[in-house]
Amino acid sequence: MRVLAVALIGWCAVARAAAAPLGLGDTLRRVADLGPDQAVARAQLPIAAAEVRTARMFPNPTIGANAGRAEPIVAGALTLHLPILGQREAHVRAAERGLEQTRLETTLALWRLRHDGRLAYYTAARADDELAIAREVEGLTRRVAEIAAERYDAGAGALLEKMQAQLVEDRARQDVSDRAAVARVARLELARIAGLEPEELGALADPLGSVGATPELASLLADAERAHPELRALEAERFAAEARMHAARADRRPVFNLDLGVELLDPTTCGSATENGPRCVGPRGALSFDLPVFNLNGGPIARADAEARAAGIKRDAAAQRIAMQVRSAYESFLAATTRARFFDTRYVPSATQVEAMAREGFAAGRTGLLPLIEAQRSLLDSRLGQTEARFAVQAARADLEEASGVALSAP
Repeated sequence: MRVLAVALIGWCAVARAAAAPLGLGDTLRRVADLGPDQAVARAQLPIAAAEVRTARMFPNPTIGANAGRAEPIVAGALTLHLPILGQREAHVRAAERGLEQTRLETTLALWRLRHDGRLAYYTAARADDELAIAREVEGLTRRVAEIAAERYDAGAGALLEKMQAQLVEDRARQDVSDRAAVARVARLELARIAGLEPEELGALADPLGSVGATPELASLLADAERAHPELRALEAERFAAEARMHAARADRRPVFNLDLGVELLDPTTCGSATENGPRCVGPRGALSFDLPVFNLNGGPIARADAEARAAGIKRDAAAQRIAMQVRSAYESFLAATTRARFFDTRYVPSATQVEAMAREGFAAGRTGLLPLIEAQRSLLDSRLGQTEARFAVQAARADLEEASGVALSAP
């Protein structure tokens, strides 16, 4: 049993190692094509397509028969309902507009999933980077604890320094465990949104600090106004409401009912001189339609007209909101980029240099342990701040992409 467990663990490790690296572009494609959320977004399309099929169907005919002692003795009729004044065509157009609206709403939902995919990918990348930083710090604290123990054993250091260094190492080891758990949770969410099993998720190919080219604000605003998925979906909603209004107006036109039948008639009606003569069969036809006197279908017409006007109002409000969101997201992106540049070029290099100097001084016996602990804490804070600043850049870029409706590069 133990051998089987060891073999299973080894197989899982090999499978994880064999998993191909996952880039941001691959993640976004999987989110749009294979993820569970995209299936939910696309599930409305067959429903809307069925509405088009329903609108194209003709009404079923009605068949009737009757018998009695009076003439006609037996009669049968076939009634055809004939929407020949444009009613069927109007409802088909309304259903097709509804299908187009559903398509564009699905596109909007998939576009928002792209934002979620970016955040999930870089959340996992941030967690991996923070885990790597914690492991590096744990290695530094372990070496410091070893130096403090050696100094104490040689009689050159104090017991307090040895115990402090050991406490710092223990805390760093616990930090590694905590961040490893956070990284596992982030990778589970990334695997879910990408439609992968957790063991199929390999290393992340695109680092957190890799940022592609970003268009200028004027270009983003123009593209957002021209082809943002939300604006297109709202325009389709207005067109669908207008088509429903036209269909409701078409319903005011009468639907003709054509009756075609045969009747079994009395002998005298058939021209016989006596009632005992042979009976005959006579054709019968009738044409009827509803008379639009009390109901001009005003309610559905008014409702569809109000829905069309409401969709236009929503579209105008959304255009203003999207323009402001693009500006806000662009400002956030610029601020995050500036902050990340500060950590990359100034703060982290300086903190790394200070920590190396403090460690060298402690190893040589020129300084005590407290300056080294403070330097290591500053180094940890700077590295974690750098990771957080890089993640803020990617998050702001994801917000900018969603707000503008422009597909940015990956990464």
